Amino acid sequence: MVKILHFADVHLDCSFAGVGMARSEASRRREELRSVLRRIVDLALERNIDAVTVGGDLYEHDRVTLDTGRFIVSQFERLAPRPVLIAPGNHDRYVPDSLYRRLDWPGNVHIFDSMQWQPVALADSVAVWGVGHNSPAVRDNLLRDLQLDRSETAIALLHGSDVSAVPERKAAHCPFEVSDVERCGAAFLLLGHYHSMRLSPAHSPLYSYPGNPEPLGFDEAGPHYVLLLSVGEHGATAEPVQINEVFYRTERIDVAGMSTSDQVREAIARLAGESSPAPDIVRMLLVGQAEPELDINVAGLLSATAERFRYLEIADQTQAAFNLEEMREEATTRGAFVRLMQERIGRAQGAEKEILENALRYGLQAFSGQEVRPR
Repeated sequence: MVKILHFADVHLDCSFAGVGMARSEASRRREELRSVLRRIVDLALERNIDAVTVGGDLYEHDRVTLDTGRFIVSQFERLAPRPVLIAPGNHDRYVPDSLYRRLDWPGNVHIFDSMQWQPVALADSVAVWGVGHNSPAVRDNLLRDLQLDRSETAIALLHGSDVSAVPERKAAHCPFEVSDVERCGAAFLLLGHYHSMRLSPAHSPLYSYPGNPEPLGFDEAGPHYVLLLSVGEHGATAEPVQINEVFYRTERIDVAGMSTSDQVREAIARLAGESSPAPDIVRMLLVGQAEPELDINVAGLLSATAERFRYLEIADQTQAAFNLEEMREEATTRGAFVRLMQERIGRAQGAEKEILENALRYGLQAFSGQEVRPR
């Protein structure tokens, strides 16, 4: 029996800019990505793993430092003589200036540096076949080129997109179909690219995305994993093992019926729970119909409650409780404003529609003599 620990998509040196995170918290998150790599190596040693596989996007090519590269080297040296097999992805692609070419890697580390499938032999006649990305946008179906002898036990390692699960408006990298997995002859396909754990097909898995071991944003809530793969003469079995320590959490507070900002503040504080500060990274969405007299000052609410949380964001998504149907019938400037804005909102789409809805809200606040605070 050969035991493999598989992980992918750590994204070391990630900027966290896409989630609008404060600079100090982003630095802390980058350190926590290093910590998860240490825990992965610790787990491999504790479980006496025979080999470690990495399904790409280990780091961010455009941001990574030599210091981070040397950190990776030091961690993989701890695993020697166990082999560490890396299939570069679109974010850590194997290109002339990549860390994979600039650093001296330990002898136990093998980097699949070609878009042609290459084998690495493990114990008990098990081999791992892998390929690596050589550009940030590989659109070829490389799995279609893999044809293995089914009489031998082989594992395939690839950073790619299952075309049945490509997110909307996202390009597919190294796309493949389930039929390619079934046809290639591998006992199991270890993957990287998608950031949530997936074992497919569910009834008898042939391939898996372990997901990223630490979440990178609010769209990656919940537990995160590495994969333990046991390979024997009768095939491969996969076991997800939770590895993350940090959780992202989104909470919604309906302000309907609240008449003071104190009530909103108390509702936010209650969601911190008993521990202080709450350990999760939290986004608080204020929703519902806000009474006209309710003063929602996001900056003030954040100042009053932030110390209860490790990291807190507050977003005002409330709708003002104005009776628009009555207002549009008024023979007043306000009535004309409501009619004009509703007509424009009805024709708008996407970001423009959101801007116009906010403009209607701010205008009605001004008509009512309220302080206007842009969201």
